[in-house]
Amino acid sequence: MFEDLDFFDDPLPPLPGRSLLRPETTPPPPPQLRQLLLDAQPAALFLLDGAGLIREVGGAWEAITGLSAEQACGQALLRWLRYDRVRHPRFLRAEQGVLEEVTLVSPRATRVVRLSWAIRGEYVVGSLEPLAPSAQHAFRTAERLHDAERALDEVVQLLGVSQDAWQAGHVRRIVDLAQRLAVAAGLGPAEVRAVRWGAALHDIGKARVPQAILQKPGPLDPEEFAVIQQHPVWGVSLLADLTFLPVEVLDAIRHHHERWNGTGYPLGLAGQRIPLSARIVSIADVFDALLSNRPYKAAWTYQDAVDYLIAEAGRRFDPHLTRLFVCEVLGFTHLADRFPDDCGPVPGRGLGPAT
Repeated sequence: MFEDLDFFDDPLPPLPGRSLLRPETTPPPPPQLRQLLLDAQPAALFLLDGAGLIREVGGAWEAITGLSAEQACGQALLRWLRYDRVRHPRFLRAEQGVLEEVTLVSPRATRVVRLSWAIRGEYVVGSLEPLAPSAQHAFRTAERLHDAERALDEVVQLLGVSQDAWQAGHVRRIVDLAQRLAVAAGLGPAEVRAVRWGAALHDIGKARVPQAILQKPGPLDPEEFAVIQQHPVWGVSLLADLTFLPVEVLDAIRHHHERWNGTGYPLGLAGQRIPLSARIVSIADVFDALLSNRPYKAAWTYQDAVDYLIAEAGRRFDPHLTRLFVCEVLGFTHLADRFPDDCGPVPGRGLGPAT
């Protein structure tokens, strides 16, 4: 139906009095006008060279940063910026990017800004925009909470190794192993933190156990073993006044010696009645203990320790978590077929005993 229309072959003739030529290109504004336009920008503009030194600034640079152009040019922009270098290792190195919350610290200003940048040839061009007061308040509150959590982590770690210097390495290792297992099990950040703290504090109750028992080179007699069995309960008692500890941390301390088949202590819980945080810490604790020299035993080989975990899956340890630990945390995926088919990963159910 369109055969008689030649839209794409022959252009329409020009209208009377109108040329087909394009109008001349508008000439660029003179340098003074360009500078006025730049200075009118509400953001602080900057141009960096390949070394990260400021070559030019513009826009609301002085109003936002408190620095004059003379003070800034030739200086490293990073001199006045505070940000998480671990989380943003490619800051100002990626082709382009945005950081929503950067703290700008200069002699005349401290504020939270949004930084945008892009690489253009050998230069980096970018801008700093101040956040609204409400956003700055939210950022500073989150920053304080992050600092407080980091300080708590350090306090918990110190508490965990306070009773014996030789325990320090053991505590650090099982904290790492338990945290990796918690992540592999699909737990959220708050739950992973509870597992991490539970692992750090799991044996704090041993501070009440006589050194003669802890350092005994041979087997314990029944009375001595009865004392050892009290350390999980004593640990919870020692920490009772630390109200900032989540209940899942105390669960890990109290129940990390329970066994999947119900033969553990202090309560003889079985299966999923054992809190998840305790099941995770138990695997990490036993694995590292097997690999370590102790007064009552020599260190096992790595292979023997892994074989023990596999043999005890479903008896001493949660079979699903044991498979995750061996295959995902330790990386021995080729050993998956040594576990029963029903030992596959179970989606995270949250910390605490199953109902």
